[in-house]
Amino acid sequence: MGCRLLLAVLLGSGCSAELMDAMGASSDAGIGSNAPTTDAGADAFMLGAWGPPMKVPGASSTAEEDDGTLSSDGLELVFAVANAADANRKDLYVATRTSTTTPFGTPSKLALSLTGSSEETPRFSPNDKTLYFASDRAGGVGGLDIYRVTRQNAQSPWSAPQNLAGPNTIASEKWFMPCGMSNDYLVIVGGDIGAGTVGGAAPTIVAELSAAGANETGTFMTSDCLTTYFASVRSGTNQIYTSHRTSTTTAWQAPTLVNDFTMLGGAQEDPWLATDGRTFLFVSNISGTKDLYISVR
Repeated sequence: MGCRLLLAVLLGSGCSAELMDAMGASSDAGIGSNAPTTDAGADAFMLGAWGPPMKVPGASSTAEEDDGTLSSDGLELVFAVANAADANRKDLYVATRTSTTTPFGTPSKLALSLTGSSEETPRFSPNDKTLYFASDRAGGVGGLDIYRVTRQNAQSPWSAPQNLAGPNTIASEKWFMPCGMSNDYLVIVGGDIGAGTVGGAAPTIVAELSAAGANETGTFMTSDCLTTYFASVRSGTNQIYTSHRTSTTTAWQAPTLVNDFTMLGGAQEDPWLATDGRTFLFVSNISGTKDLYISVR
C-alpha cells in the first residue's frame, strides 16, 4: 500500500475537517465548499509500518461480526452482528473506550436495530453527529436503503432514523461514505461503487472502481476526498483495495491491492482508516467467523 496509503492520510486534511466542524459545518458530513480539493505535498508525509492486526475484544466472538467503523476520535466503535435468533439479520452494536490506548467496553445493541429487518454498514459523519447505515426496514425504496440518525454530541441519544432519499434507488444501497471537504460521497449500489453529492441526484457508478461481477463492498473515503478503500472479490478472495485521485474533479486511478495485512490470512473486508493514518480497522474470517481487527502504527 505504501505511497498510496500516505496520500490518504494528510494530517493537514484531518485538521481542516476538524476546524470546519468546530466552526459549525454541516452536521451531516462536516462539509464546506464544493471547490475541488487537491493533494499537494502529500508525498512529504511518511509513516511507519503497520503493527500486527489484533482482534477487537467484544467484536470478535463466535458470532459473525463485521461492518466496523470508528468515530473520528477513535472512542466509539459501531459494528454489525448477525442475529441467529432473527434469521441472521444484522443488528448494530456500539462499544466505547476512554482513550485510544484502553480496550473497548462491553458492546450494547443500538436502539435503532429492529427485529425483522437488517441494520448494517454504519459510517460516521466527520463530526460524529450523524451515523449513516443501511436497512431493509419498511418504507425503503428497494432492498437495503441508506438511513441516518443524528445527535447533539457523543453523550446524547440518537434521533429516530430517517431515510436518506438522495442515494437510494431500486437497487440495494449500503456503505454510504461522505468525505469531509466537499459534498462528495461514495456508496455501494448493488455490487458496484457509486458516487454522488449530498442532496443531489441518484449516484452514478464509478467505472474506474467497479469491476464486472466483482461485488465491491465496504467503501471508505478519506476526509480530503482523494483516497478510497473498499473490498472486492475481483482476485477470487475478498480482499481490500485502494485507489487515489489527484483532485475531486479527476478520475480515480486503477485500484491496487492492500497487502499490509495479508499475513493475518483469510478474506479481508470493511476497511476504515483514522484521519491521522495510524489506525486501520478491518474484518477477517481467518478464525472461522468474521471478526474485527485493529492495526496501529
